[in-house]
Amino acid sequence: MDEHPVIIFDHDLRITGASASALEILGARVGKRCREAFRCTDCAGEVCPLRRALRGSAADGRMPAGLPGTRVLLAASPLAGEPRGGVAALLTIEGEDPEPVILSSGLRRVLDTLREMLRSDLAALAFYDSRAQEVRWQVTSGNLSPDVTAIRLRPGQGFAGRIVLSDLPLRTFRFPDDLTDDPRSYPIFLAEGLKAAIGVPVRSERGVLGVLMAASRTEREYNDADLACLQEVADSVSLAAEMMRLHDEALRRERARLAQEVHDGLSQNLFGLQLLLQDLQESLLTDSPSRVEEHLSAVTQVLGGTLTEVRRLIRRLRGSMQQSIGLIAALADTLAHFYRLSGLQVELAVDLEPGEDVVCSGIQDVLRIVQEALMNVHRHARATRVRLGVSRKPEGYHLTIVDDGCGFDPAQPPAEDHYGLAIMRERADRLGGRLRIDSAPGRGTVVTLLLPL
Repeated sequence: MDEHPVIIFDHDLRITGASASALEILGARVGKRCREAFRCTDCAGEVCPLRRALRGSAADGRMPAGLPGTRVLLAASPLAGEPRGGVAALLTIEGEDPEPVILSSGLRRVLDTLREMLRSDLAALAFYDSRAQEVRWQVTSGNLSPDVTAIRLRPGQGFAGRIVLSDLPLRTFRFPDDLTDDPRSYPIFLAEGLKAAIGVPVRSERGVLGVLMAASRTEREYNDADLACLQEVADSVSLAAEMMRLHDEALRRERARLAQEVHDGLSQNLFGLQLLLQDLQESLLTDSPSRVEEHLSAVTQVLGGTLTEVRRLIRRLRGSMQQSIGLIAALADTLAHFYRLSGLQVELAVDLEPGEDVVCSGIQDVLRIVQEALMNVHRHARATRVRLGVSRKPEGYHLTIVDDGCGFDPAQPPAEDHYGLAIMRERADRLGGRLRIDSAPGRGTVVTLLLPL
């Protein structure tokens, strides 16, 4: 991601320019209005830092944005030399790992395109949590209500719940007249004023991941061609949907592990400290200097142990993901997961000394580069085979992703809303390495990541 995600707005608060990472986070394009880009739930002039900057003074603050699970912060400044005014803003996302935000914004652009293709008012992707037996709308396009993502359904309940339970497509043309169950069990229809919809299951090898839906606020009939288009898109987004699901699961596991460690370490230390302070208070009241000195010494020891425990937790939080498994094992797991989702033939070729692993401080960045390359193969290459190679050369480690797909011309600029390759290069730069792409139409693609020793 860019080190400084910056957005430029004109006097009407329409985006006139932006860094790639800012657009990637927001899932926005140049030309969109600020309210549409940020999905603001409130556009009060005194709250919005952009509107305050338009009046001529620098401002910063939190945007009332509808990006789930995040805090969107802007530092905005008026643009000098613009006769009608304008604003430059530095964007910061807090409260969530930026990776799922970027992934979610990519899925949102898919939904934007789907909505246009099917001439629909709304497109939405729901995820199914089999453990909690819950279906929730995760990513949407065209929704009027900011509360859509708060909807929770059970399998069999409502439009998405029925698709999850049956693992079959579902269509309705004249809601609620052509449905037999209670309209109140279709909250997204009521919230958005929908009259017609079509939905299909999003599947992986482990079963139903969720539901992809397109809907209209007027009565209409979605035909078989619409169904085929929707199912094709659902098959294409299954990899990204599974990655988001795995991230959520990993986040829940990490939170549970942290809660347990806090309970076993910090909370017990603090409870012991509380007891010691009570004893110290009694000693002070009874005027017993020797007991006071004894209790103060014990308090000091417990505080030292608590500080050590805090530092240990910080180290675990900063390094747990990188230190849990080596890079080779992580690459093997990533490739196996890609095989299960894509069905393509895969191969991991490791040319290192026995027991050797890639020594790298940014394992997560390396994995993100590999995952993005694999997703590009899945989405664009029409390949049948992928080979992931790891080797050590005098100049450093070489990671190569080779496919036998259709290839492309790397010299051609990417589409306006395609930032994957740029982000891969930024990650490589952050690692102190280089990214090289060798491809041509009709002869596959080789992506090489060069890492310093």
